[in-house]
Amino acid sequence: MDRRRSKRKNVNIETKIVAYDESYSGIIENMSEYGISLETDSKDLLHTSTRFNYGADYKVIFKTPSGEEIQLHCKVTWSYQTDPHGLKRKIGMEIIFPPPSYVDFYKDLHS
Repeated sequence: MDRRRSKRKNVNIETKIVAYDESYSGIIENMSEYGISLETDSKDLLHTSTRFNYGADYKVIFKTPSGEEIQLHCKVTWSYQTDPHGLKRKIGMEIIFPPPSYVDFYKDLHS
């Protein structure tokens, strides 16, 4: 049985992942009302990938197709390097207090 609070929707949205004074580019692959799954292959990430540990805080920023910028406060729930050669990283994040703009955007997405 699926333990998720809301349905995942597949997307392909460019994003920026920010912590402190560092940022990484990524692609949100799917999202729910309370979580996102993304992939990054930033070259800088290869040297700092241990920062995506469980519980780490990040800001995730993306633009909707209408051009509205949405910022999410997120916590890492899982993270792993992918094959071949671990050059990409998959990251799951919980959205802390999803803002109304994100909730509206998510609800308007088609499955």
